[in-house]
Amino acid sequence: MKRKLLLIALTLFVTTACSGEPPSAPATVTVTPSSSAPAGPDAKTVAWLDGVCGAVYGYMKASSDYATKPRSGTEVTRGALKEELGIRAGFAGKAVDDLAALPPSPIPGGDAVKKSLVDQFAAARDAVAAGKQRLEKSGNEAAMDAAIKAMDATQKPVTDTPDLLPALKIETPELMAAAAEAKKCKPA
Repeated sequence: MKRKLLLIALTLFVTTACSGEPPSAPATVTVTPSSSAPAGPDAKTVAWLDGVCGAVYGYMKASSDYATKPRSGTEVTRGALKEELGIRAGFAGKAVDDLAALPPSPIPGGDAVKKSLVDQFAAARDAVAAGKQRLEKSGNEAAMDAAIKAMDATQKPVTDTPDLLPALKIETPELMAAAAEAKKCKPA
């Protein structure tokens, strides 16, 4: 009986091997990932938000750090005021440059918010530069007063800038995820 089973098994083997057809392989199951899995926030949107937040919050931080820097003496001199105006014009100018360097907004309405911010920082930069120039041309009391008033212009972007994320209308889940990934949009 063993011999008969062995002969049948050998016959089946030879028949299958010599027939030219490959032996049937066991069924395999291929698992493909679901297309509804989230791919993460859009990198361009995250980078754009980082750029906007970096320019605005960078200006605010630089301005605040400079204002709280210890200084010697309390008298405002013409030279000290010229230096201060130059530094503050630089802060505003950097914010303008950083914002202007951004690509078109991937967020609906983002370009209008960016333009408004550029306008605010450019107005501050220009007012401070004009105050400094007037002070350089004349050291009289009126020029000193105008320069001090120009200093106030550097605070306008800080006080007039709305909270960025609501201004940009970050309302969709995709934009919320991008804002969450934008490191420069997080409070420091």
